[in-house]
Amino acid sequence: MKIIIIGKGHGWELAPKEGETWGMTQLILRRPVSLVVDMNDYSLWGPVEEREARCARELALKTGVPYIDLMNYPLESIKNVFQTDYFSNTVDYSIALALYRGCTELDFYGVNMASGSEYQFEKPGVEYWTGRAQGMGVKVRIFGEHSTILRTRDGKLYGYGTPQTMPRA
Repeated sequence: MKIIIIGKGHGWELAPKEGETWGMTQLILRRPVSLVVDMNDYSLWGPVEEREARCARELALKTGVPYIDLMNYPLESIKNVFQTDYFSNTVDYSIALALYRGCTELDFYGVNMASGSEYQFEKPGVEYWTGRAQGMGVKVRIFGEHSTILRTRDGKLYGYGTPQTMPRA
């Protein structure tokens, strides 16, 4: 089973419309998806974000799209199966859910984890779960020139003609 995880970063619009498409947070307000995953506690956010989240939930309900959030995510089951509670963002939860449901292929669009933003702190979690997927034999494809998932900061392989960035003792 192939699952297409679609974030809201550059390249989301390139994701296919057909297939099992999982939209992160309010992506459903931009395009149709077959599942919404939103693991945010909007009581900690402002009124604009709360309103957008409410609109996304209402649209999902109106169109019959399943909506996974803090209240109905199978957290305890997933923690037990994978023996970890390492989740740093909604994409992590989505990858874990996809693995839990038996996916064999994962495609990412608009999941960029750009540096210089909150995503740089969340990137390790996405890479951890992506690595777990690959370790389980799941075929992983990352689409979009802006994605930094599974890439070094400069996009080059360490030690192959690149200057070393760590000071020597």
